[in-house]
Amino acid sequence: MSILTKKKTTDDFEEKLSNLATNTRENIQASINNFKKFVLEKHQSTPDQVCGELIEIKKSEGDEKYEDTLYDFLQEWIDWNVTKEAGAYTIRTRFSILRSYLYFLGVKTNPQDIKQLLRFPRKTVEEKYPLKKQELRDLVIAHARNPKRQALYLACSSSGMRLGEALHIKKKDLDFSLDRIMIRIDAQYTKTQTGRTTFVSKECEEKIMTYYQKLNDNDYVFTNSKGDFKTRGRSEQMAFASALERLGYNEKYSSNGFYKITSHSFRAYFFTLATRKHDENYAHKMTGHGGYLMQYDRMDNEEKLKMYLELEPDLVVFDQTKNELEIKKLKLENENIEQLRDEVRKLREFQAGQDKKVVEELKSKGVLIER
Repeated sequence: MSILTKKKTTDDFEEKLSNLATNTRENIQASINNFKKFVLEKHQSTPDQVCGELIEIKKSEGDEKYEDTLYDFLQEWIDWNVTKEAGAYTIRTRFSILRSYLYFLGVKTNPQDIKQLLRFPRKTVEEKYPLKKQELRDLVIAHARNPKRQALYLACSSSGMRLGEALHIKKKDLDFSLDRIMIRIDAQYTKTQTGRTTFVSKECEEKIMTYYQKLNDNDYVFTNSKGDFKTRGRSEQMAFASALERLGYNEKYSSNGFYKITSHSFRAYFFTLATRKHDENYAHKMTGHGGYLMQYDRMDNEEKLKMYLELEPDLVVFDQTKNELEIKKLKLENENIEQLRDEVRKLREFQAGQDKKVVEELKSKGVLIER
């Protein structure tokens, strides 16, 4: 067989995943593993063998037989996932990945056929649970013996970082040149493959500074785990779930069995408050979403910080921090008022001096006569 016509395999597809962001790669791999498990359990085969059979059917028995076999097979996979209690959204997501995977192996699907021939479970849409400030405060306090984890929760809730982004942050990524710590998030660790900078609150900074001097430049700021990303992520998710159970914040959605409070709740907390204070475009920009107005791309870091400081009092978790920020703001406003008063006084004195000169000049010319 010519090297140009080499048959593509699952190994080839998985090798290509190495260039993708960690989260994306792991999500795709999980979907492929799900399909492998289905094929082995239901057909005692492998994806490569099944796709080879489908291609052979198309060649030997025509399109109609191929399509009937293909979509019956895919429906079987959907139904199998339902029996495994996979949620409707999860199945749809896996299927989207599966289509690309099958296409790579030479098995093409048609959007219209999918719509007409496949039956997916209906997606149940439940109202998202909003994280309350008291719940966030309790989660932070629950990890009093782990300041890095406390800083992690405060960082995600005050910056809008994804948990996966925060777990990649190293000491060298922190910038102390402005009034708040600025964090540079490398593009390779973001979901959109676009780097950005963000800020964390003063109370997060105070927590970081309790251990900052002990860190080397390449040490992770928000986790003690020394393992790979997957290990770090699993460790944090387990600790988070444990805290939810201890605090009694373990209510779950009936549609999928997931906790109503997750690590993503920190990000949603920031997004909601940022939208209320400024607008949705600002919130999208700070959290690394696309679709925001370009005006936010033209802001320098000082301008971004100014907007962040306006938002910060709404983000902080502990009342003492909020009070300190409010006091500082009032002091600054008072200083500005005193400065304005001083400027007005000087202007009045200057104007009085000018008026006196005019009067003296009029007198000297005999225009103004004193009585």
